[in-house]
Amino acid sequence: MKNKNVRKRLNMSKSLMLLLVMAALVVVFYLINSAYLSADNIRTILTSASLSGTIAVGMGLLIISGQIDLSTGATGMMGGLLAAVLLQTGMPWPLALLSTVLFGCVTGLLISFFVCVLNFISFITTLAITTALTGLGLVITNAENFTIDNQGFWALGTINVFGIIPLSFFIMLLLYIIYGLILRYTKFGRSIYMCGGNAGAARLAGINPRKVHTILFVNNSAIACLAGSLLASRMHQASPSGVIGTELTAITSSVLGGVSFMGGSGTMGGAFIGLMLLNVFTNGLVIAGLSSYWRIVAQGVLLIAALILDFYREEARLRALRASTEIGAE
Repeated sequence: MKNKNVRKRLNMSKSLMLLLVMAALVVVFYLINSAYLSADNIRTILTSASLSGTIAVGMGLLIISGQIDLSTGATGMMGGLLAAVLLQTGMPWPLALLSTVLFGCVTGLLISFFVCVLNFISFITTLAITTALTGLGLVITNAENFTIDNQGFWALGTINVFGIIPLSFFIMLLLYIIYGLILRYTKFGRSIYMCGGNAGAARLAGINPRKVHTILFVNNSAIACLAGSLLASRMHQASPSGVIGTELTAITSSVLGGVSFMGGSGTMGGAFIGLMLLNVFTNGLVIAGLSSYWRIVAQGVLLIAALILDFYREEARLRALRASTEIGAE
């Protein structure tokens, strides 16, 4: 119980620090350019966050469990292409969307077979699957975009609630809330933490890490296809480049938000704050007059910084846990 309280205090302090940094960035960028807080720019920030944020939900859970999936962007790209192809055949958009999610589930099962059954390293396995899916997307489309002509499907990515908040942002926010509750209050959520913290101890506690990781790989790929479909609905077309590359943004925002890259630590709330901080910062660079290419540079620098912070946070967490254990022993 004491260890759990220590973890809660650390998570709260990290989240508070990130919120203060984000508030400071908002003030700085507003002073540089007052258009930063305009309705159009706020909508741009939320729209951008909804794509990488949706992918970060499944990615964050995987990282907490001690795994990673670099094929998330390529899987999402294939999901968007599949939605476009099915819609061109006249399939109703809800059924097309469901089909893309099912495709994601199958992809996740394939990944889990290699990682959880054959014991392949997830980093290398998903990198190989990324290459295969990217090539397959180019073959299917001949490197051309697929136009989508379905107004019902368009609505998913183009409707703005109150004229400023994208519907896709609410969908993403709902996912964070649902998975945040699962992670915090359910037995499966505790299993995720245990698998990431110490898989051996998890087995002794009666938890099957392979089963947990299989569920998370399937879940991650399904969410990726949902994100790819939402992007296609917003753009009114599916591209063979799709959401490729957003997995790195998802990893950056998750680790920046306190999800330990070493596994076993982190919250969905923290990951969401990390996501918003990243988007507030990268958008601010553009508003400040820098080239949009600097966003890519900034994300790389932030990922390195987040990994360094994660290392020291993990050291601090272990010291706090050891101190708590010693006090309890006394």
